[in-house]
Order: sequence, then C-alpha cells, then structure tokens
Amino acid sequence: MFTIGQAHQPSSRILLAEDDLDVRDMIQDLLETTMGCEVLPARTGRQALELLFADSVLPPDIVILDLMMPFVTGWQVLTIIQRDTLLAKIPVVILTAVSQDKPTGAAAFLRKPFRVETLLDTVRRLRPRAA
Repeated sequence: MFTIGQAHQPSSRILLAEDDLDVRDMIQDLLETTMGCEVLPARTGRQALELLFADSVLPPDIVILDLMMPFVTGWQVLTIIQRDTLLAKIPVVILTAVSQDKPTGAAAFLRKPFRVETLLDTVRRLRPRAA
C-alpha cells in the first residue's frame, strides 16, 4: 500500500529458482509484500530455464538462483544465462548453502542461512531504477 507523497517505483520481476519449498515461499512472500515485486517461482533449474526462454513471459529484472537443485543445477542455469546475449544482462543473485566464493558472473552471493535484510538490500541495489 502506498501513502500520500510516497514515490512509486515500478515493480521488479524476479525469477526465484529454489527447490526448498519453505525457503521459496518465504522469499516470494517477502519480496511481494515488502517490496511489491512480481515473483516467478521455479522449483528446479529446468523450470527456471523454461521461464527464462518462454515467449509468453517477460524476462525478469533479477534472477535469484539456488545452486543445488535437481535435474538442472543452478550452476548449469548460471552458465546458460551467461552464454545468452540477452540473458547475460540480467543480474543473478546466488543463494546457496554451498561454501565457496562468489561464482564468476554473479552480481551477488548470499550464503544460507541468510539475513532477510541482506537479501532485501541486495534486491534494492540490483533492481532497475525508475526513469
């Protein structure tokens, strides 16, 4: 809900690829209610790719990607995003329990468990600015 005098920033579209239902639902609810984002949930890497390449779906402004998912891993999704001319422009936030450094090409890297405020700050920083 907007109050009088509050500047309206266009809603960001976020592709959220996370296989853990509880984590996915929590992040989706958080982004929708706190930031007014439109969230496209995917429970597998394969679903994430289907959404990224669907003609009927506008591309997301940000991708939040778990690395450890069934069928097609987040690593594979990240590689495909990086190799596609249009998709490579979309910032990717890696969200994972894997202990490692930020993968090349990722805009941000958050380790699980993560602080909610850190995730929100990251999305605020990466979301498109109002014209």
